[in-house]
Amino acid sequence: MSDKESNDEIQVISERLQAATTIDSAYNNAQQQQQQQQQEKSSRKNSNNGATRQPVDGKKSCPATTTSTTTTSTITDTTSTTTSTTTTTTSIDDYVQVRNIPEINLPEKIILVIDTVREQQCTPFKLGTGATFSPLYMIKRVVENFVGAKSTIQPGVHEYALMSLDSRGASWLCDYTSNVKSLVNHLESIAEDSPNEERRTYDLGQLFETIHARIATPATNQPPLFVSRVILIYGRSNAIPKFHSGQKYLENLTENPYFFLDVLFVHEPASDDNLCEAVYAEIAALDTTSYSYIFEVGRNATKLHDNMAKLLAHPLQRPLQKDAFYTFISNTAAQEVHTNV
Repeated sequence: MSDKESNDEIQVISERLQAATTIDSAYNNAQQQQQQQQQEKSSRKNSNNGATRQPVDGKKSCPATTTSTTTTSTITDTTSTTTSTTTTTTSIDDYVQVRNIPEINLPEKIILVIDTVREQQCTPFKLGTGATFSPLYMIKRVVENFVGAKSTIQPGVHEYALMSLDSRGASWLCDYTSNVKSLVNHLESIAEDSPNEERRTYDLGQLFETIHARIATPATNQPPLFVSRVILIYGRSNAIPKFHSGQKYLENLTENPYFFLDVLFVHEPASDDNLCEAVYAEIAALDTTSYSYIFEVGRNATKLHDNMAKLLAHPLQRPLQKDAFYTFISNTAAQEVHTNV
């Protein structure tokens, strides 16, 4: 072999080694960037965890934020140069809100808050048989069914307290008890309140001040013995619930990871003559943690019972409301359609 051929061969080998080194370097850089992205994603997930829940608006939609990361590697050999680009797109929807508190079936202490105000233009519930009933009567029935069903699932485990709302404020009617019959007796004693003058707003501060003073609050510095939940059944279509004062009471309650607030809004058929949409917007704003369940129903008895039944699930074991799925369909159809009811 001549010296010239030897030099040419050495040069080819050198160029190939240089190309292999370039590939190795590009691959290592891509791996490092991928690991960095995974660490950033993990840290963002962890920022939503913790014993103290951070306010997250889960009911309102927001545009997805997209971040693109481009990794470029250059491969060189003796005959050609190739540049490949890989783009990784991360959407805000990829991040899952996770709680780091145990998802165990702790006993519940539930405060049932029932609105008793009958507005002047009140539409009754009408059943398929033609029978009509007042909103308060129907609300009493679904509350009775709720307590009966939950107590049947776990007899004697959960406790219930009862409050009422009227045009003057909030009243504590029954202290915590696991005695269903006693609670139903107090429930039946609730009467409608028909004020002479309707107000356009209702001060939620009065309600949560009363709740804050009487609620059983789980301890956060030791293993919890129970969870505390408020189920507010609001029935006014022309009085927007707002905080004129006392918002600090709700804020103090929601700082506890074992406190939950659910709302069922029972309203008139929505029209230009009432404020149903504005009322619902304010109710939805009460969910500052994304762990509440908030439902609305017009004068539909079936949907009223269905929505109250959805509140039977334990708040530590149920998914976020936006992820809840209640329809029974085939596996094939489930892959094509995902509907929250």
